[in-house]
Amino acid sequence: MRPVLHADVVAAARCLLAVPVRCRSGLIRWLILTAGIADRYRCRAGRAHPRFGGGCLETATLGFRKCPEPSLDDPEYCECLVLVLEALVAWRLAAGRGMGRARARGYAREREFRYSPFTGGKFGLSRKDNGASQGRRMAESKANIAGFDPVWERIRTEAHAVVEHEPILGGLVHSGILHHRDLERSLAYRMALKLASGEMTDQILREIVDEAYRSEPDLGQAARADIVAVFERDPACHRFIQPVLFFKGFQGVQAYRVAHWLWQQDRRELAYFIQMRVSEVFGIDIHPAARIGQGIMIDHAHSIVIGETAVVGDNVSMLHSVTLGGTGKADGDRHPKIENGVLIGAGAKVLGNITVGYCTRIAAGSVVLQDVPPCKTVAGVPARIVGEAGCAQPSVTMNQVLDGR
Repeated sequence: MRPVLHADVVAAARCLLAVPVRCRSGLIRWLILTAGIADRYRCRAGRAHPRFGGGCLETATLGFRKCPEPSLDDPEYCECLVLVLEALVAWRLAAGRGMGRARARGYAREREFRYSPFTGGKFGLSRKDNGASQGRRMAESKANIAGFDPVWERIRTEAHAVVEHEPILGGLVHSGILHHRDLERSLAYRMALKLASGEMTDQILREIVDEAYRSEPDLGQAARADIVAVFERDPACHRFIQPVLFFKGFQGVQAYRVAHWLWQQDRRELAYFIQMRVSEVFGIDIHPAARIGQGIMIDHAHSIVIGETAVVGDNVSMLHSVTLGGTGKADGDRHPKIENGVLIGAGAKVLGNITVGYCTRIAAGSVVLQDVPPCKTVAGVPARIVGEAGCAQPSVTMNQVLDGR
């Protein structure tokens, strides 16, 4: 199964909330197992499973009814979130670490897991709950949920491995990763260090970025989705830690997200300053008013230009020298709208207030001047439709060969 993100846990909990209590343990077990099946199928076949999706927990829930997402003040919803997290921990112990069933059962009992479908116990609660223990757990639910961060856990594990293998990088890894208690603080430190100049110190920038991450939790979730996207799609990325420390495409996009937050807070001069520094340091020029989704991968990331009114959906991949620009001096809405799952090849130019449909491929060096329907491949100057996209998720497979499909 793919790394679990916040959206996966929430989607699974909403499914559990929609079914009777007696059915919840079996349902979460089924969701986790089918997500694993789908991920193995994706790795072997190079495409999403036709029934169970791409291998993440969220897609495994698509065929089920979900309750509207309630507040964390709802005790039953918190119970469902805790059940999902405990099931994931038990699955990771029994499967992800190769732990034997007997040892996993002992580990679960030691930590009083109330749910252990992957350690040989009964489905559901493993012991009777009294009122005091239930109240204590409900009070701790928010803290437990907030502390579940598999992306950050993996980054820290990889950081220790880097220090062990290359001790000369110990200072870089400790200051950038191990010194911080969460991904947001690590990114704030790295961003401030990279963008500081004689005009604005790293300390001031650090305070600005910390404020952004505190005020807008979605910034951190978007960063996690971007890390997973880079890891899955870039064959040169072998660890989660690489984008955080070394890849300017990822770092430039995270800096844009902070500038966009400042723009929304009507702090536009400061947003322009960050845009300027990102352009100077990373060679990426993204207007802070542009709207960009999650799961973005910009490979090599040299000479990227994204204009003020451009919109980029979720799970979009693009290579170097891509321009999402206007066609002249006209004001107003004048930049492209890129829908979800689009792959944009190196050097492609998409100009004007046009729409590129979801799961489309734009060949390298193309100049797109007209709307593109979904699930097509376009190429040429000016670009023309030359075939179908060739797969369900071109931005994930990253197949740029024009073979007529």
